[in-house]
Amino acid sequence: MTGRKRRRAARPGRGALRIACVLLAAALAPVAGPAARARADTGVAAVAARPGTVTALSPPADIEAASAALVREVEDYNRREAETARQAAKLVAEAEQITKESAAWNKEADTYNGKDSAVGKEIDAFNARSRDLDARIAAHNGRQSTFELPREAAASAAYRAEADALNAEKAALEAEQSTIRGEQSQLDEEEARLGAGKERLTSAMTAHNAQVSALQRDEQQLESRGRDLLQQMATAVQSLADNPPDAAAAMDQGGDAAGPPQQSDRSAGQGADDPAEGGDSASRLPQQAALRAYAERTGATVDMRPGTAFLSPGAIAALPASQAAPLTSPAVSYDGLVRNGNGTYTALEVQTPGAASPARAALTAATGRGRTTTVTIRGKKYVIAHVTPVPAVAVPAPAAGATPSPTSGGKADCVAHPRGVVSGGGWILNTSENVDHVNKEISPRGGPGTRAGEAQACLAAPLGTDGTEAGGDITGWQDATAKAPAGSLARCHLIARQLGGKGDRQSWSNLFPCRQLGANITSYGMRPYETLVAKAVQRVGAYAALPAGAAVKYVVNPLYKDDTSTIPWAVSMTAMIQLPDGATWPLFFADTVENVPEGGGANLGN
Repeated sequence: MTGRKRRRAARPGRGALRIACVLLAAALAPVAGPAARARADTGVAAVAARPGTVTALSPPADIEAASAALVREVEDYNRREAETARQAAKLVAEAEQITKESAAWNKEADTYNGKDSAVGKEIDAFNARSRDLDARIAAHNGRQSTFELPREAAASAAYRAEADALNAEKAALEAEQSTIRGEQSQLDEEEARLGAGKERLTSAMTAHNAQVSALQRDEQQLESRGRDLLQQMATAVQSLADNPPDAAAAMDQGGDAAGPPQQSDRSAGQGADDPAEGGDSASRLPQQAALRAYAERTGATVDMRPGTAFLSPGAIAALPASQAAPLTSPAVSYDGLVRNGNGTYTALEVQTPGAASPARAALTAATGRGRTTTVTIRGKKYVIAHVTPVPAVAVPAPAAGATPSPTSGGKADCVAHPRGVVSGGGWILNTSENVDHVNKEISPRGGPGTRAGEAQACLAAPLGTDGTEAGGDITGWQDATAKAPAGSLARCHLIARQLGGKGDRQSWSNLFPCRQLGANITSYGMRPYETLVAKAVQRVGAYAALPAGAAVKYVVNPLYKDDTSTIPWAVSMTAMIQLPDGATWPLFFADTVENVPEGGGANLGN
C-alpha cells in the first residue's frame, strides 16, 4: 500500500527585533570658579592726627604790665593753640573710630574670602566630576546603541543600566550645581555689601586725611608763630632790664608799676609755685645739699638762691624746632649761680627727679651753641654763658617712727629752750641797739633812741597768728621820707607779720624803713623767704622731712653802715630746720637782701 505524501509548511519567517537606546546628553556646563573673582581688599587704614596737646604761652608778669599789645597777641595765639588741640583730639577720636570700623570690615572681608575660597574648591571639585561624567557619557554614547533581541538582550540591559547610572549621577550633579549657585548668589550679595562698606570707609578716610593735612599745616604755622612770640617776649624782657620804668612815678599815679624781670624762686612757665605768690613751695633741701656738696668739691663760691633767667631772642631763634616748640616762656629756672673769671656766670642745675624741663634743656642747648642769656638780680643784669649739671646727693630723712632723744622731750632744741615772747608753738626775740639820733639826716636831728637789732624766732606748729601791722614814727622813718617818696616806702618787719611778728609801738625793735617795691615784697626781697619759712612750719607733722616736734630757727639781722646809721643798707636772713632728735638742716643758707628799689637805684641805708 502505497502511503500519502506530507507537505512541509513553511513556517512564516520573523524579521530580527532591533532596539535603539537613547543617547545621553552631556552632563552639565562647568560652574565658573573663583579664579575670575577678585579677592576682597583688606588694606583699609586711617591716618591719625597727633594727640591734641596745648603749649600755652605764658608771658612773664612784668611783660603783662608793660606790653598790653603783646599780651593780646599771646592770648590770641593761646586760643588758636587750644582750638587746634581740640581739633586734633577730635581727629584722633575719629581716626580711632574709622580704624575700629575698618577692623570690623576687614574681619568680615576675611570671613567672605574664606567662604569664597571654600566655594571655589567646591566648584573645582564639581567641574572635575562634571568633566569626568561628560567623558563617560561621551564614551557611553559612542558605543553600540541598537541591539537585536533576544540575542543581544543582555547587552541592551547593560547599556540601559549604564545609562540609568549616568543619568542618576547627572541628577546628583544638577542638585549640587543648584546648591553651589545658591552659595554663589549669597557671596555676590556679601561682596556687594562689602563693596559699599569699603566705598564708605574710603570716603571717610579721604575726608579725615584731608582734615589731618590741614591741621598739620595749621600746627606748623602756629609753631612758627609761637617761636616769633617767644622772641618778642625775650626782646621785651631785655628792654625792661635795660630801661626799667620809674616805679615810684607809676605808684604815685595809682598804677601797677612794671619792673625789670628779677631773680625769683619760681620755675617760670614750668608749673612750679612761686613763694612770693603764696604757692606751696616744696622744701629745697635736696637742691641746697647738692649745691653745698658742689661748692665743697670744686672750691667755687656758689650763690645758692634759685632764680629765673631769660633766653635772648637770638638764643630762641637758634634752637631747633623740637626744643623751641615745648617752650611756654623765655624764662628758665636754675638752682644756683657761679661767677666766671670773665664776669659771666654759670647756671647750676641740680639733677633731681622732676627737675628736667623743656626750658632747662633749651638753656643748656643755647649756651652750648655759644648763646648767652640774662638774669636781673636786684636791678643788676648778669649774663649766663654756661650751664653745669650738678649731681644730686642723698639727704637723710628721719626714720619713720623714730624716737626723739630723751633730752629733747620730743621737741626741737629751740622749742625746748625758749627765749623772748611766746608765739604759737614757738617764740620770737627782738633786740635793739642804742643810737645817738633816731633820725640823723633831718634838721634838727632826732633825739637819742634805739634801732632794730638782730631778731630771732623759733617757729613751730601751730604758727603764731598774733602778728600786727606796722605803723608809727619808727627810727629812721623821717630820714627815709627825706630820701624817697613816702608811697615807695614801708615799715618792714624783721620777723614777718605772717610769722607772728609785731609792728605796734611796743615792738618797734622789729621794724625798719625799707623800699616797699624792692627789699619788701618783690620776688628778690624778703617776702619769698618769709613765705618759705611759713610753709615749712605748716608742714610740721604732715611732711616727711618735718616730723612732729620739728621747728624752724629763723634769724634776721639788719646790717648798718656804722654806729650812727638809722636805716640798714641790707638784712641778712637764714633759716635752719631743727628736728626733735637734734639733727639740723638748712631751709636756706644765709642770704642778704639789699634795701634798694625794684629795678635798681639808690640804697636807702645811711
